[in-house]
Amino acid sequence: MGSRFAQSSLIDSSSSQLRWLAVIDRIRWLLVGIIGLCLFAILYQRGYDDPYITYRYAHNLAHGLGFVYNPDTPTLSTTAPLFGLILTPIAMLGWSLPLAANLLGCLSHAAGALALWQLGRQWGDTITGGSAALLYLLFPLPLSTLGSETLPAMALTLWVFVFAARGRQVLTGLLLGVLVWLRPDGILVGPLALLLLMTIDNNWRNPRRWPWSAALIWIGIVLAGMGLAWIVYGRPLPVTLYAKQQQALIPGFYDFGDRLWVTLTAHLAQPLYRMILYLSVLGLIVSIRSWRWLFLPGWAALYGLAYTWLHVAGYFWYVAPLVIGLAPLFGLGVRFCSDWLRRVGGMRFMVIGVVVLVGGTTLWLGSSVYRLGQQIDQRLTVYRAAGEWLAANTSPTDSVATLEIGIIGYYAQRPMVDFAGLLQPDIAARLGPGGFGEAALYAIDQYRPAYLVLQEQALPLLSGRPDLAERCPVVAEIPDPRYPAPLTIHACRWDE
Repeated sequence: MGSRFAQSSLIDSSSSQLRWLAVIDRIRWLLVGIIGLCLFAILYQRGYDDPYITYRYAHNLAHGLGFVYNPDTPTLSTTAPLFGLILTPIAMLGWSLPLAANLLGCLSHAAGALALWQLGRQWGDTITGGSAALLYLLFPLPLSTLGSETLPAMALTLWVFVFAARGRQVLTGLLLGVLVWLRPDGILVGPLALLLLMTIDNNWRNPRRWPWSAALIWIGIVLAGMGLAWIVYGRPLPVTLYAKQQQALIPGFYDFGDRLWVTLTAHLAQPLYRMILYLSVLGLIVSIRSWRWLFLPGWAALYGLAYTWLHVAGYFWYVAPLVIGLAPLFGLGVRFCSDWLRRVGGMRFMVIGVVVLVGGTTLWLGSSVYRLGQQIDQRLTVYRAAGEWLAANTSPTDSVATLEIGIIGYYAQRPMVDFAGLLQPDIAARLGPGGFGEAALYAIDQYRPAYLVLQEQALPLLSGRPDLAERCPVVAEIPDPRYPAPLTIHACRWDE
């Protein structure tokens, strides 16, 4: 009698779960919109300097100046040309590009979580997929990149794997090609997505069923884009790769490996993240029984090796995509724990345990996301004020030199000279042992900009060059809460 009752309860529970899953499937895109808007309401003020370079490309194209940063200078200095093209119609409407980019990022992030859920449904593993989706959605590190192409690229990466898991060759090839022009490191997704296509129905056994269509579409789009970039800009890849490699040579500057280690150490100092790591290690151990999930950690490993091999400067937005590999391992760890709890205490014990584990993680990470929304980069205000001053008080042809060109250049809309070498490769070549100081002095002497925007306390330039201090007097000061000294704008005279 007891056995029949238990079987009946198990059947009722399974039926209830199936009904619940069907409801979620019907409203999944509505949920994506709602979740994305909720994230936007919390994080809309977020931003950092680098994405504003792409915003200026979009602004210039929208105003008939071409897809360039400095007008009449065809240089590809954005690593996200497709993101810039997506933002161009928004710029034509006169809407705020930083806000629009943040909204697109939040919606994309919610769509990326949905992709993990869909993979769980595809592979009959909803606990892993759901847990992975929650961790991915609320892990603060990717959300710290809001405003850039990182979150859309991460979401597109996950959807490539969804369509590959479904055997959709044409869609997989199209998305792979598009992904490369959203973010160049998207090229690393291709081999693993094609390999996943080959595992479906044992396609690897028959060469005629290999993913030839997906591969040809992917390669065709990539080559077409490279050819177009070569024609327009004289080179197929952004000049920023060389600049970031040179920056990694600066003494004391983080490279990718350093940034990864610092990020990992900072997270493991907190108990919740240690628990997430332990569950992820457990998930990796038990993944032999769910090997399809390993395609995502495999991509993360390939991504990390590529960036280590390239030896680029270590910025936080380079590390953030690794969460794509962490999330499914965490999900597998949760599933293992849920199976163990069910064996020990039955279905009800399992449900209680999973709710406590996943619910506690959700509350903790959710509070972290809220705090992230309150942590606004002070440069957003300071640099915008400097850019707006330049726009109001200088000629449109006056060149401006500074270390961080994103926000200042976007609001100034003046020809920019970049001490970090993202716009002018010859300046990037000066980076290395001499650091930004040597590159900046070279840039000033070589390009003779009409204006300088400097934070002398962070990068002392004029204090060691009395001749420059005399040629370039201060004409404006912007209060800078980051330092005791203000951000200064200098007008330079080069005709003497």
